[in-house]
Amino acid sequence: MNYIIGMCKKNKNWVTVLADLGYDAQIIEQRITTSSGDAVKPDIVAVSNRLIHSLVFECKGGTTVDVNQLRRYSTLTTENLLRWITIFDRSNLQFDVCISDLKENHRYIKSRNQLFPMLTFGPKQLLKTRDFKNSKLNDTFKESISLKQKIAPLSYYPFSEEDTDSYIAIHVVRALLSIVMKNIKKGGPDVFEESVISCDEVIAHKFNHVWKALSREHRGSLKNKIHEVIRRIMAKESVKESLGIIKQKEGYKIARNLEQFKTEAERLIAELQTQRPLAAFLD
Repeated sequence: MNYIIGMCKKNKNWVTVLADLGYDAQIIEQRITTSSGDAVKPDIVAVSNRLIHSLVFECKGGTTVDVNQLRRYSTLTTENLLRWITIFDRSNLQFDVCISDLKENHRYIKSRNQLFPMLTFGPKQLLKTRDFKNSKLNDTFKESISLKQKIAPLSYYPFSEEDTDSYIAIHVVRALLSIVMKNIKKGGPDVFEESVISCDEVIAHKFNHVWKALSREHRGSLKNKIHEVIRRIMAKESVKESLGIIKQKEGYKIARNLEQFKTEAERLIAELQTQRPLAAFLD
């Protein structure tokens, strides 16, 4: 899912096309109750005031298709959606549920999705299957969109609470190092001695572009996961000793000098990149 959300958020070719049509991602992974009383949880909901149209993306990174989930999406109405999005002409809003998948799995996904239009990511191009309700959107995707030499920018959604602790820890340590360097650049070397790094700073650094669009439930899950990974890293005796970690009420103070911190941070990242579980790393 990270790969497709990365593509959905930043790919310069096709997302520029969507941006030109006025689309903006407003909510990510928000649980929405449908007219039948069931619930759906779209990966991304993008809205265009220009077209008075919304795209409700369900991203499929693998081959898992829940037919019952697709049935629930079929009971989604504009009234259900308007509780969560902002658009100036509410009475004329149209929307499409859009299944986003990868080319290698497309044949299988398509055979189980008989209801909704699809946008499929291949190695070199993005293809549309079935029509949207909006004619301008159909015209835009009438021809394939080139993805040649494009890499999914995971920086927009670097990890989820479902990723492994060791993978999240790599991002956390990099964020800690980046935050320290940024603070010093702003306030000089003396800032390092006084700064306290908090979980909220790590979140702001890693999820700057999408945090407000995430559902409250998703933000809570991510925050808890990041907080737990930071706590486990900072509690390791060798890390506490090498960085001079001092636990503060609002975060962690690092008492060693900058060069020591940089060296230790780079060592931690190198160890974690061996793909060992975080539990093994912390032993």
